[in-house]
Amino acid sequence: MGNDPACTTGLCGTDVPPLVGSVLTGVGMTLPQAARALEQGRELQLTDVQRRLVEQWAERQLGDPAR
Repeated sequence: MGNDPACTTGLCGTDVPPLVGSVLTGVGMTLPQAARALEQGRELQLTDVQRRLVEQWAERQLGDPAR
């Protein structure tokens, strides 16, 4: 993803979406599953966009103890 210099957003027309429904494409995990796996030190083949999505999801969960 994002190898095209004209694609400055990291998500361009010919790229596979980072998420389909609630599942990370190419990884087969949901955001919570991926966050747990990263927390456990597992290596996941995530794109930069997917990694940011997982990190943001985890930050929101930690920031809201009611969840």
